Amino acid sequence: MSSVYASLHPTLRNVLAHRLGWDDLRPVQEEACRAAASGADLLVVAGTAGGKTEAALIPAVDAVLKEGRPGVACLCLFPLKALINDQTGRVEEICTPTGLSVARWHGDVRKGERSWAGGDPPHFLLTTPESLEVILMDDGLRTALKNLQFVIVDELHAFAGDLRGVQIRCLLDRLDEVAGRPLQRIGLSATVGNPETVLNWFSGPGRCRQVVAVPAPPGKKQFSFVVAPDREERACAVSRLVAGQRALVFVGSRSQAEGLAGVLDGEVETLSVHHSSLSPSLRRAAEASLAGPGSACVICTSTLELGIDIGGLDLVVQVGPPSSVSSFLQRLGRTGRRGAPARMAFVLGDDLDLLVAVATVEAAVHHEVEPLLPPQTPYTVMAQQLFLALRARGRAPVHSLIAWLCGLASFRGMEAAAYSLVEHLLATAHLSTDQGLLMLGPEAERTLSRSHWAALLSVFTSTIAYRALTPEGEAVGELDARFVAGGTGTVCTLGGRRWQVVALDQDYRIATVVPAFGVRKPSDRRPFWSGAGAPLSPVVASSVGRLLARGHSLLPLGRAEQAAVSGLSGEIGVNVPSQGFLVLERSEEVFILSYHGGRMNRVLGALLTALLPDGPKVTATDLWLSVKGMTGPDPTGEVADIFAMIKDLSADDVASSLPLPDPEEWKFGSLLPPSLFAEMVAADRDDCEGFVETMKREDIFIV
Repeated sequence: MSSVYASLHPTLRNVLAHRLGWDDLRPVQEEACRAAASGADLLVVAGTAGGKTEAALIPAVDAVLKEGRPGVACLCLFPLKALINDQTGRVEEICTPTGLSVARWHGDVRKGERSWAGGDPPHFLLTTPESLEVILMDDGLRTALKNLQFVIVDELHAFAGDLRGVQIRCLLDRLDEVAGRPLQRIGLSATVGNPETVLNWFSGPGRCRQVVAVPAPPGKKQFSFVVAPDREERACAVSRLVAGQRALVFVGSRSQAEGLAGVLDGEVETLSVHHSSLSPSLRRAAEASLAGPGSACVICTSTLELGIDIGGLDLVVQVGPPSSVSSFLQRLGRTGRRGAPARMAFVLGDDLDLLVAVATVEAAVHHEVEPLLPPQTPYTVMAQQLFLALRARGRAPVHSLIAWLCGLASFRGMEAAAYSLVEHLLATAHLSTDQGLLMLGPEAERTLSRSHWAALLSVFTSTIAYRALTPEGEAVGELDARFVAGGTGTVCTLGGRRWQVVALDQDYRIATVVPAFGVRKPSDRRPFWSGAGAPLSPVVASSVGRLLARGHSLLPLGRAEQAAVSGLSGEIGVNVPSQGFLVLERSEEVFILSYHGGRMNRVLGALLTALLPDGPKVTATDLWLSVKGMTGPDPTGEVADIFAMIKDLSADDVASSLPLPDPEEWKFGSLLPPSLFAEMVAADRDDCEGFVETMKREDIFIV
């Protein structure tokens, strides 16, 4: 028994020993307890099933038992409501026997169960960022957070790189304000490429912090690859792989999940679908199918990539290559429990998909994982936090409000931007003044105040969707408004079952659906939803470059797979560099090989379109660009000259050459003054600074 285990509160030690059967802690849990005892903020990094949840809970429960105060002692933030539902039992298993209460708070919890007005608040509160905004807007509920000791953020990697992470960071600072002191923060994450940077962002300046990462012993991993150009062939391959197995099948989109489920209907035993547009009851049923006896298969998107406990799986199938090493590792970690090897089968459409899949595995073998970089200019979240502050305060002096706003870590040093935002919102009547005090204006009341200002709770835009309900009112899921625009009579697959749309209520956005019995027909429509897939990460793209230059994989591939990889390298027809840009002329096009990922290639493609004369057609993909329709005598030379021009551009030059997207694509984007919106797009969508640095660094090989 370690000294850390022996030092735990006797009640907690008794629960661990007699209810969980533990005679000691895992190394990551022991290290987390030591670090937490110093008062440091922690980032606990461990793979799926690595024990990181308990690594955060045990020191928190121990401290609360030893130093307990009234009110909520520990707040646990999760990215998904489903993850809260899944983890509640795990938290209760440790907390409840010690006498500490646990409660969930999110939109799917009945209203009467998520209020403690007049009663005792729970010791451990599990919620989402959006629901925490609701709690902080209620004076009675917020008071219960004054004695908080810990804030645990689960799956921190799901937050840190986007605007929702900025909202989390603001909430952490605001919780410190409520408590009147710095609260101890514990972040939990799967493997990330830059843990120190993520922890610095999560913790903040001047605070003690520590990364807790105890590498797990390497386990056995088994990979297989199937290349099938035809969609029906890929479905047959999936059917063969999952037969008799407990398997997750990951696909790239909700539409792909429904399409594959439609093809496999009747071919695979205990088949379910899991994605964000299905009702909670259908998602829970899919998760439960893997907990039961016998074989089961769930076709899913990234909704099952996060840490929902789905028991021991035999196999993970990846249809198409993953877009990042991080995503690949998360999915691979779903299998390989209890000493069994982790097994992943790739089902791919062509040899290029095979190349990307193999490159992803090679990058993971070399411990190359994407860094998480918080947004640099999160002005839409600044607008959200400004409105929330005025919603809570009623009115406030401009200077004190901006001082408070820019005191939040995410907006430090952005006073000029904050004043520009306020001036613009005053001009558009979203804000108004009364005797020198700033307050919400009539336009904000008109556009944001519905449902108790629910629009202010989140920072991401929800697409316009129709709730799919049976005539009895049972929720099936959601259908994109564009998909149902064709009217009634449509037969589609939702949740793996055939449904017919029999009525549409435009006012309440309800699509009434009834079961469409029988086998799939050619006239069935596959549903679609708004949203684009993630671009290929620079880490994977760089690994592809090394693989093409080498001409073969370092993995123990089969003969056919190795030949396919070598064939793609040979097909280019020249010595392929391992980095930089390769520009060569092919039949009726100039081909540019680029190993810098989807985002940079998109920016490069837009610049080539803007700068090349005579308006050629430029196509940008994750790995290459194609220029067609060049009319000059030396197309390759012209492209090379434009590359030389691009190398000399500044970040401002790049930004001014790119078309601006629609501000409506961002929640609160249309509320920003044009200058701030353009700055945000240049920094955080297009990464113009990073683009310039890469262009200046990389060589261009002309063939």
